[in-house]
Amino acid sequence: MTNPTTNTKRAWPSGLAKLGTRIKRRGEVTALDIDKRMLRIVHVTSTRGVAQVKRVELVPVPSDGFELQNAKKVGEWIREQLKAIQLSPGTVVMAVRRGEAVLKEFQLPPLKDIGEMASMVRMRASRELPFPESQASIDFTVTKAPTKQEIKAAKKDSGSTSAPTDAKADVVVSAIKTETLNYYKTVAESAGFALAGLGLRPMASYRALKACVPELSSGAVALASVRRHEVDVDILIDGRLVFSRELSVDLNLSEDSLESERNERLSHATKEIFRCLHSYEGSGGYQKLDQLFVAGGTGLEDELCNQIHSGSEIKCSHMPLPTSVGLPDDKTEDAARALTSLGLALGFVDERGLAVNFLAPKKPIIRRNEGRTKWLLGVCVLLAAVVMLFSFRNRYELEAKSKYENLAPLLSKLKKADTPNKIVIRTGKAVSDWTADSKDWLGHFAFLSSILPQCDKVYLTSLGTRRTGQNGVLSFQLQAKDSDTLHEVEKTLRDLGYIFKSVPHTPGNDRHGYSFRASFDLVIPDEFNHDIKANLKTNSPPARIEDDIHANGLSLTGGRKEPSHG
Repeated sequence: MTNPTTNTKRAWPSGLAKLGTRIKRRGEVTALDIDKRMLRIVHVTSTRGVAQVKRVELVPVPSDGFELQNAKKVGEWIREQLKAIQLSPGTVVMAVRRGEAVLKEFQLPPLKDIGEMASMVRMRASRELPFPESQASIDFTVTKAPTKQEIKAAKKDSGSTSAPTDAKADVVVSAIKTETLNYYKTVAESAGFALAGLGLRPMASYRALKACVPELSSGAVALASVRRHEVDVDILIDGRLVFSRELSVDLNLSEDSLESERNERLSHATKEIFRCLHSYEGSGGYQKLDQLFVAGGTGLEDELCNQIHSGSEIKCSHMPLPTSVGLPDDKTEDAARALTSLGLALGFVDERGLAVNFLAPKKPIIRRNEGRTKWLLGVCVLLAAVVMLFSFRNRYELEAKSKYENLAPLLSKLKKADTPNKIVIRTGKAVSDWTADSKDWLGHFAFLSSILPQCDKVYLTSLGTRRTGQNGVLSFQLQAKDSDTLHEVEKTLRDLGYIFKSVPHTPGNDRHGYSFRASFDLVIPDEFNHDIKANLKTNSPPARIEDDIHANGLSLTGGRKEPSHG
């Protein structure tokens, strides 16, 4: 939050890291501060450690239909206003209200390592936060660190007395809920810019006080930042924040307001400030106030100063405007109403940045595990070996592909020349397979031709073969003159050894006068002797008719004469 008042150095990055931080923070920054009445915008540039205020803008918040709790709508409205005033922010910072944060001051052992200090702060804060540490963003700043002489003196005193008197460092710890952090992130995302920092209003107010009253470096000082609907009271002792409150007031007075109403509201605001100061008197770090500054641009600051001064012995004055930041002359009135935003921007461009930044809080250091480091080193070596192996593999693969591309034309030529040989081999294999698996279908066809009745009794309408498991099946359909012929065929087939189910005889007259039809599915036994010679006489052909020219051969055809028509 503030620089220590002693010469003790805090543990901050140095060397190249410090140079990188300076380069990063050099340039332009836009500070935004919004409440239910006003959007305050301050644009600051920094070159070689010198800050200059370029723009100060105040945009009233719509009174009707504006939901400050809706982060998305708030961000969209801010984007419209930035576009309207023709400001394209690059680096943007915002501030959390005092009422949204928990503020504590701890006294902890001084540690040079900021990571170790963060571990100690989180352990202490986890016991005093009203919400779980896992649901919070916690940051801190060391406001006062003991000097080496103080540490030596404390050790000497602790050695001479039984009670420990170790030197302590004053640490201001602030925490907000994660949902509050997400709210401001959503606002920034909806507004179309990246949020670079999220500070705290009391810290920003103190930075503005340093810019306005640079000669102020010690003593107990109170700062009352006045707005129309609220007053922030911050108390600092020797440059460290020890007390902060947010007070709800109503100073939204119109020009035609009655004098009695005006005095009543001012009196109420004064009482709230006095009540806050009385609460400070009951705190453990109480020190009598040397001065009280009233900051703001409501036009009521002087009257508040008079009422506070008349009700107490505290020296009260209106905080002047800064003179060393190049404030534009036509923006002095607006700057008085945007001092918090001004302090926020100046704090961000400082060498050490924001004292409290909830967007990037200081985190505990992670102790290195030597075993894990060795394990990771082994994994890295293994990965390097795998990468090398794959590189060799790719090399050999490229060489093999090159050889393949060279031999591909020859392979294609040989494949074309080998095509006839493949056809012969495939045909021979098919014949061999057919012969090996065959049930001597042709023999059975010939055998059936020898045992079936002649065509004057029956004729064949269909014939086929198939395999069922290891058995062969002959399927055929007969068309017969009468049913007795079909019964005779069925009996003959069974006597010869064919296996088949009972065959139904279906009436089915055709144009040749064959009136019955039957379908046969003959299962061929594994051992079947189809002796055609033994059955040749069982089915002798019918006698030829007398006028058949083929009865005596074709020798007589030449002696016949064609009839003449002449």
